Amino acid sequence: MRLAALALICVLAATAPGLGASTPAKRVAFLVDSWYPVSHADVIGSRLLQGYRMGNQTFASPVTVATVYEIAPRPDSLARQIAARHGVRLVTSVADALLDDQRSAQPRLAVDGVLIMVRTPLPTNTEPDPGQSRLFKETMAVFDRTGSRVPVFIDKNLAATWDDSQMMVAEGTRRGVPMMAGSVVPWIPLEPPPPAGRRPLVAVAVAAAPYHLYAIHVAELLQGFLETRGAQETGVASVREVGRGFWTLPDRDRWGGDVLDALLASARTKNPRAPRVPDGLGQEAYVVLVQYVDGTRGVLALVTRVFDDSEFLVGARYEGQATPYLASVILGGAPYDHFGYLVHGLVQFFTTGRPVVAAERTLLSTGISLLGLRSRQSGGQVITGPGLTVSYTVSRPVR
Repeated sequence: MRLAALALICVLAATAPGLGASTPAKRVAFLVDSWYPVSHADVIGSRLLQGYRMGNQTFASPVTVATVYEIAPRPDSLARQIAARHGVRLVTSVADALLDDQRSAQPRLAVDGVLIMVRTPLPTNTEPDPGQSRLFKETMAVFDRTGSRVPVFIDKNLAATWDDSQMMVAEGTRRGVPMMAGSVVPWIPLEPPPPAGRRPLVAVAVAAAPYHLYAIHVAELLQGFLETRGAQETGVASVREVGRGFWTLPDRDRWGGDVLDALLASARTKNPRAPRVPDGLGQEAYVVLVQYVDGTRGVLALVTRVFDDSEFLVGARYEGQATPYLASVILGGAPYDHFGYLVHGLVQFFTTGRPVVAAERTLLSTGISLLGLRSRQSGGQVITGPGLTVSYTVSRPVR
């Protein structure tokens, strides 16, 4: 994955246009829950406004924030400060964020892109829909009204439900809307890089954080990693959550038990007070078994407190290889420069209008995380269905 990520970075660096007098900045509408300190709106938006770093390189951004619509402003919202400092227009509706004059009989789009960013943890029985799918539907309605389309990026999981997630990709595709979505995690190069062009027998991705907050990040890491196995993704046949029962599965090794053990032993941020694995793990431990259509097996493991929640682990076993491949990513603290990798991809997306990675990657990741939760709630039932057989062409950057 590091090879693919580095190749992608080189291509983006070579092709992303600079910010010059003859090239007006692309204008993006931010549709967010709230722009507060170190929110994703803040760490992404500030980099579009002020420039960003990626590794040791610094880039000016040819993309800027034109409008901000906050659907649930927090008391510590920075939106007014951002507007005053950068000339960003604050609005009170999706239509106002996207149109030059929403009262006109024939309004036109006034932006070159849309970014939808609402904190969307996996749902519980008591949490209301946070609004991601509503903002998407209202954006599509504006597109239909104008007859125009611009690129749309949706942060992290597509929506709070599997039905809404499928609807969003289907409706965007039907209209010909360029779409991307997802987590920052798969954009960060892995160390060490995985074997290129080989299909693993089983791949395992791990985080030490609550499932409802981090499952999408782990699923995105797994799916991004598995894109190295071929040019065409054919989707998932089944999902099953087994929790602590993973350690007593009769076919545990077939599901990468040795890979998971090695990953946990390799963590660079081990907690000295970590619970014993598996005896000390509670009900908050989730292990999701993902059977891919092409025979590849994937595992998502979320085991809280075992290591720091800034670290993500991924590993795989390849046929004929004596030891498993093991890698990790550690997200940095302030100023959160790891977001520069994602912002670099967004710059390419909004300036060219072409997705750098397929939105279907995040559709599949969202489905895996949501249906893993459904399996847990149904007592470990195997979840199947045609909706999981998401097929897409994997982006292959020119090297």
